[in-house]
Amino acid sequence: MAIEVFNGTSVPRDLATAGIEYLWAKWRTLSATRSLTLQRLIEETNQPLREQCAFVIPSGDDFVYLYIGQALQDAVRRNATGTQLSRSDSIVAKDFTEIYRRVSRDMAPVFVRFTSTRSPAGTIWHQVVLPVAMSDDQVMLVCYSELVNHQLEIYEHLFRTAPDAIVVSSPISNDAGHVTDGWVLMMNDRARELLAYHQPLGNLRLSALPQFTGIDLWGRIYAPRSAVTTTLLSTAAFTIEVLRFPHVFGLRLTAKTIPARDATLVPGVETLNPVF
Repeated sequence: MAIEVFNGTSVPRDLATAGIEYLWAKWRTLSATRSLTLQRLIEETNQPLREQCAFVIPSGDDFVYLYIGQALQDAVRRNATGTQLSRSDSIVAKDFTEIYRRVSRDMAPVFVRFTSTRSPAGTIWHQVVLPVAMSDDQVMLVCYSELVNHQLEIYEHLFRTAPDAIVVSSPISNDAGHVTDGWVLMMNDRARELLAYHQPLGNLRLSALPQFTGIDLWGRIYAPRSAVTTTLLSTAAFTIEVLRFPHVFGLRLTAKTIPARDATLVPGVETLNPVF
């Protein structure tokens, strides 16, 4: 568990989501024009902000959650509406108590990042805490939060730069349900180099690639093999490891060193031992 607090006049651009950036700018505009109210901040907008918000008010030395949006409830799998912050089992509850006290005292927003044991691995919460004066002696804190997931960009980078040549395709089937080809969905840098293909994928079929022309491997891709999900195939140019998934299949390509005496061989396909 970790928590990071940013104090300043803006949210770091490389961290701000569209919702947080919008709310922060709107709060500053309404505050500068002395027209800041909860309704104008949250409700007078077309953006779906309320479901990502929690409304918190001071209660003595503690804070109480008056409202928690459904999206936040779903994310943390609980509804803390009406409970005190001090009763939270989160190990950052004390940190947030200090943050909320500072925001209530200074009437200045803060941006917070933190991780949570209730959130999926690889995710981090981004939250902006915005004070809204309800009366001369009462303040409400609008806490807008988003769960940010960086896994996709990490996975895309790891796939693109992987040392193995990998092509991911969606099966193309005939009327009988037999796989006859594949739409290329993804191709990493090593595969592009190996296949000498550097154009956009678009509507590219595997059979349109010269290295796969005339190779009849498609019917083997989803052939019944009990629990086996990986198969090795061999062509004149490549060893192909077929990775079968429910909706797509991957091809891991390894180039062969073809002896000069075999250079005239017609490309074919040979099934090797399955890989378990």
